Amino acid sequence: MKILKDDDQENQVPNQNGIPTNLLKDAEYVKCESCEGTVFEEKLMIKKISKFMTGSDRDSIAPIPVLACSKCNHINQMFKPTV
Repeated sequence: MKILKDDDQENQVPNQNGIPTNLLKDAEYVKCESCEGTVFEEKLMIKKISKFMTGSDRDSIAPIPVLACSKCNHINQMFKPTV
């Protein structure tokens, strides 16, 4: 069991994502596979679902959030939906 000193405890305070700040400080930024940018924004991909699959009287749509590079709009493979 590790004994934390006062300054260690200060570094263990979670940020808004619940990740301790000392871990976040050393983490690498995710880069765009196309242009190596490090800023991403949320976009939507939309799937069309046939009325024959849902039993509805018309086709449906399903929005799926993805992250795209804000510089070139590329979507990294790790951000593409698997549905």
